[in-house]
Amino acid sequence: MGDGQGVQGKDCKAAVDQASIHLSARLHQEVRDLSALQWPEECCGLLIASQDRPNRIHRVVVARNIAIDPLKTFEIDPQTLIDTYRTVRNSSETVVGCFHSHPNGNVWPSNSDRARADEDGFLWLIIATGHNGALKSGMYRAQQQTAQGDEDDESLRYFRRCKLIED
Repeated sequence: MGDGQGVQGKDCKAAVDQASIHLSARLHQEVRDLSALQWPEECCGLLIASQDRPNRIHRVVVARNIAIDPLKTFEIDPQTLIDTYRTVRNSSETVVGCFHSHPNGNVWPSNSDRARADEDGFLWLIIATGHNGALKSGMYRAQQQTAQGDEDDESLRYFRRCKLIED
């Protein structure tokens, strides 16, 4: 986890995406509580929606953080990834994103978040935490722009802020 400058530009509010993501108040509080309990380490997991309503998260899958330094970053347990993708493959659900906490109290995506945001459109729910519990929540959509004409066709990765609506 870094300094939160992974969002395009310095003024993160300028990158607001008007897309609304719905999350029940109960589920949001569950993720916030988990984040607070894991402090000072990062917690993590996956966001699940139905295929026909991908902007409405109806459940989360909590994962073990297997990062070498869970105080500064997260890595979702690969077995949880395999099991979750296998489960949703045979259902009407889809994995639409991930969640994790930032124990430094910063709600903005970090440089390491941006570097790992390799799936265009994937949602990232970030819960800022501190010694007093969960502080703020931010929902972001990973975006990629390929610079055409370059020899390597490099991809620019950034996040667009989404409006998080509690139902």
